[in-house]
Amino acid sequence: MEKEMENKEILAALKNAMRGEMDSINIYQSALANSKDTEVINFFNNMVEEEQRHYNYLLEYYKSINNEETLKAIDTKDAENMIFSENFIERIGSNQMLFSAISVATLLEKNAFEFYQRSADQADNEVLKKFFEKMVTWEKQHYDNLIIIADEAENTYWQKNRFEPF
Repeated sequence: MEKEMENKEILAALKNAMRGEMDSINIYQSALANSKDTEVINFFNNMVEEEQRHYNYLLEYYKSINNEETLKAIDTKDAENMIFSENFIERIGSNQMLFSAISVATLLEKNAFEFYQRSADQADNEVLKKFFEKMVTWEKQHYDNLIIIADEAENTYWQKNRFEPF
Protein backbone atom coordinates (compact mmCIF):
# COMPACT_ATOMS: atom_id res chain seq x y z
CA MET A 1 0.00 0.00 0.00
CA GLU A 2 2.83 2.40 0.87
CA LYS A 3 4.54 1.80 -2.51
CA GLU A 4 1.30 2.59 -4.32
CA MET A 5 1.04 5.93 -2.49
CA GLU A 6 4.65 6.70 -3.34
CA ASN A 7 3.99 5.91 -6.99
CA LYS A 8 0.92 8.17 -6.98
CA GLU A 9 3.06 11.00 -5.66
CA ILE A 10 5.74 10.34 -8.28
CA LEU A 11 3.14 10.19 -11.05
CA ALA A 12 1.65 13.49 -9.86
CA ALA A 13 5.12 15.06 -9.84
CA LEU A 14 5.84 13.78 -13.35
CA LYS A 15 2.48 15.10 -14.62
CA ASN A 16 3.25 18.48 -13.07
CA ALA A 17 6.67 18.48 -14.73
CA MET A 18 5.16 17.54 -18.11
CA ARG A 19 2.72 20.44 -17.78
CA GLY A 20 5.65 22.78 -17.09
CA GLU A 21 7.55 21.50 -20.13
CA MET A 22 4.44 22.04 -22.29
CA ASP A 23 4.13 25.61 -20.98
CA SER A 24 7.72 26.24 -22.06
CA ILE A 25 7.11 24.66 -25.46
CA ASN A 26 4.08 26.92 -25.97
CA ILE A 27 6.00 30.07 -25.00
CA TYR A 28 8.87 29.22 -27.35
CA GLN A 29 6.50 28.32 -30.22
CA SER A 30 4.63 31.57 -29.72
CA ALA A 31 7.91 33.50 -29.90
CA LEU A 32 8.82 31.66 -33.11
CA ALA A 33 5.80 33.19 -34.83
CA ASN A 34 7.05 36.69 -33.97
CA SER A 35 10.38 36.77 -35.77
CA LYS A 36 11.74 36.41 -39.25
CA ASP A 37 15.37 36.56 -38.08
CA THR A 38 17.15 33.25 -38.75
CA GLU A 39 19.23 33.33 -35.57
CA VAL A 40 16.19 34.07 -33.40
CA ILE A 41 14.17 31.35 -35.14
CA ASN A 42 17.01 28.85 -34.67
CA PHE A 43 17.25 29.72 -30.97
CA PHE A 44 13.54 29.23 -30.30
CA ASN A 45 13.41 26.07 -32.46
CA ASN A 46 16.30 24.66 -30.43
CA MET A 47 14.51 25.49 -27.17
CA VAL A 48 11.28 23.84 -28.42
CA GLU A 49 13.21 20.70 -29.38
CA GLU A 50 14.96 20.52 -25.99
CA GLU A 51 11.72 20.99 -24.05
CA GLN A 52 10.02 18.35 -26.22
CA ARG A 53 12.86 15.94 -25.39
CA HIS A 54 12.41 16.71 -21.70
CA TYR A 55 8.67 16.11 -22.01
CA ASN A 56 9.29 12.77 -23.73
CA TYR A 57 11.74 11.68 -21.01
CA LEU A 58 9.14 12.52 -18.37
CA LEU A 59 6.45 10.69 -20.31
CA GLU A 60 8.66 7.61 -20.60
CA TYR A 61 9.13 7.51 -16.81
CA TYR A 62 5.44 8.19 -16.26
CA LYS A 63 4.48 5.21 -18.42
CA SER A 64 7.05 2.95 -16.75
CA ILE A 65 5.86 3.81 -13.25
CA ASN A 66 2.20 3.63 -14.24
CA ASN A 67 2.80 0.14 -15.71
CA GLU A 68 4.84 -0.84 -12.62
CA GLU A 69 7.91 -1.52 -14.75
CA THR A 70 11.45 -1.31 -13.41
CA LEU A 71 12.85 2.14 -14.10
CA LYS A 72 15.80 2.27 -16.45
CA ALA A 73 18.18 5.13 -17.04
CA ILE A 74 17.13 7.02 -20.15
CA ASP A 75 19.77 7.73 -22.76
CA THR A 76 19.78 11.52 -22.65
CA LYS A 77 21.31 14.08 -24.96
CA ASP A 78 23.13 16.99 -23.35
CA ALA A 79 22.24 20.51 -24.39
CA GLU A 80 24.83 22.57 -26.16
CA ASN A 81 26.17 25.82 -24.78
CA MET A 82 24.87 28.78 -26.71
CA ILE A 83 26.60 31.92 -27.87
CA PHE A 84 24.43 34.94 -28.60
CA SER A 85 25.43 37.48 -31.24
CA GLU A 86 24.87 41.21 -30.92
CA ASN A 87 22.27 40.95 -33.71
CA PHE A 88 20.38 38.26 -31.79
CA ILE A 89 20.33 40.33 -28.60
CA GLU A 90 19.19 43.41 -30.55
CA ARG A 91 16.36 41.45 -32.23
CA ILE A 92 15.13 40.20 -28.86
CA GLY A 93 15.32 43.66 -27.28
CA SER A 94 13.62 45.32 -30.25
CA ASN A 95 10.55 43.09 -30.24
CA GLN A 96 8.10 43.37 -27.33
CA MET A 97 6.72 39.87 -27.90
CA LEU A 98 10.17 38.26 -28.01
CA PHE A 99 11.37 40.21 -24.98
CA SER A 100 8.25 39.19 -23.06
CA ALA A 101 8.68 35.56 -24.15
CA ILE A 102 12.23 35.58 -22.75
CA SER A 103 10.96 37.08 -19.47
CA VAL A 104 8.18 34.50 -19.08
CA ALA A 105 10.47 31.65 -20.14
CA THR A 106 13.01 32.73 -17.51
CA LEU A 107 10.39 32.30 -14.79
CA LEU A 108 9.26 28.94 -16.19
CA GLU A 109 12.84 27.65 -16.30
CA LYS A 110 13.49 28.87 -12.74
CA ASN A 111 10.33 27.10 -11.54
CA ALA A 112 11.43 23.99 -13.43
CA PHE A 113 14.92 23.66 -11.99
CA GLU A 114 13.63 24.37 -8.47
CA PHE A 115 10.90 21.75 -8.92
CA TYR A 116 13.37 19.18 -10.26
CA GLN A 117 15.74 19.87 -7.36
CA ARG A 118 12.94 19.25 -4.83
CA SER A 119 11.98 16.10 -6.74
CA ALA A 120 15.59 14.86 -6.75
CA ASP A 121 15.86 15.53 -3.01
CA GLN A 122 12.68 13.52 -2.34
CA ALA A 123 13.25 10.65 -4.78
CA ASP A 124 14.05 7.27 -3.23
CA ASN A 125 14.60 5.55 -6.56
CA GLU A 126 18.23 6.11 -7.62
CA VAL A 127 17.44 6.11 -11.37
CA LEU A 128 14.73 8.72 -10.91
CA LYS A 129 16.95 10.76 -8.56
CA LYS A 130 19.74 10.90 -11.16
CA PHE A 131 17.23 11.82 -13.87
CA PHE A 132 15.83 14.70 -11.80
CA GLU A 133 19.38 15.88 -11.08
CA LYS A 134 20.08 15.87 -14.83
CA MET A 135 16.90 17.89 -15.39
CA VAL A 136 18.10 20.41 -12.79
CA THR A 137 21.32 20.85 -14.76
CA TRP A 138 19.50 21.31 -18.06
CA GLU A 139 16.83 23.68 -16.79
CA LYS A 140 19.43 25.70 -14.86
CA GLN A 141 21.43 26.03 -18.09
CA HIS A 142 18.31 27.26 -19.88
CA TYR A 143 17.66 29.70 -17.05
CA ASP A 144 21.25 31.00 -17.10
CA ASN A 145 21.11 31.48 -20.89
CA LEU A 146 17.80 33.32 -20.66
CA ILE A 147 19.12 35.59 -17.89
CA ILE A 148 22.07 36.53 -20.12
CA ILE A 149 19.73 37.27 -23.03
CA ALA A 150 17.31 39.29 -20.86
CA ASP A 151 20.08 41.32 -19.22
CA GLU A 152 21.80 42.12 -22.51
CA ALA A 153 18.56 42.80 -24.43
CA GLU A 154 17.17 45.08 -21.72
CA ASN A 155 19.21 48.11 -22.86
CA THR A 156 17.94 47.75 -26.43
CA TYR A 157 14.41 47.29 -25.13
CA TRP A 158 14.58 50.45 -23.01
CA GLN A 159 16.17 52.55 -25.78
CA LYS A 160 13.72 51.41 -28.45
CA ASN A 161 10.71 52.11 -26.25
CA ARG A 162 12.18 55.39 -24.95
CA PHE A 163 11.77 54.36 -21.33
CA GLU A 164 13.61 56.51 -18.86
CA PRO A 165 14.10 55.84 -15.19
CA PHE A 166 12.16 58.26 -13.02
